[in-house]
Amino acid sequence: MSTAQVLLIFEDMLFSFLAAFGFGSLSNPPFKALLCAGFLGAFGHGLRYFLINMCSVHIVPASFLAALCVGFSAFFVAKKMHTLVEVFTFPAVLPMIPGIPAYNTMISLVKFLNASQETGHQYLEQVFYNGFLALFILSALVLGILFPYLLVCKKCWAISRHAYDKK
Repeated sequence: MSTAQVLLIFEDMLFSFLAAFGFGSLSNPPFKALLCAGFLGAFGHGLRYFLINMCSVHIVPASFLAALCVGFSAFFVAKKMHTLVEVFTFPAVLPMIPGIPAYNTMISLVKFLNASQETGHQYLEQVFYNGFLALFILSALVLGILFPYLLVCKKCWAISRHAYDKK
C-alpha cells in the first residue's frame, strides 16, 4: 500500500469523523462521548473505504463488515464510558448511508419519466440498479448494527440500566 493510498484513507476518515461528530452533536451527548462517536465513525468509514478500494470487496458486504465492527466497538466504548450504545452507533453509521445511489435512483427516475420509448428502458434499469443498491447498503448497515445487539443482549440491558442509574 502506497503513501498516497494511506493519505486517501486518512482523508476519508477525517471527513467521516467530522460527519459523525456533527450528527452526534444533535443529540447533545457529553463531549467525550461525542469524540468517541466521531472516532467510531472515522474507523467504520475508513474500514469500509479500505475494504472497497484496497481489498476489492463490493460495497454491500464492506458496509456490513464496517457496521459490524462499529457495533461491537460501540459496546466496548459504552461500557467504558457508562453511556448508552446508541450514542455511539447511530452517529458513527450515518456517514455510511448511501446518498449517491439514492440520488442516482431519483435522477434516473426523473429521466425515465421524461424519456422516449427507445431510451426509457435504460433509465428504468438504472432506477432498479441504484434503488436496490441503496436498499441493500441500508440493510447491511442495519444488520451490522443489529447483530451486536442480538449477541450481547444482556450486556446491552446492563449498560443501559447503569447509565440510567447514574442520572
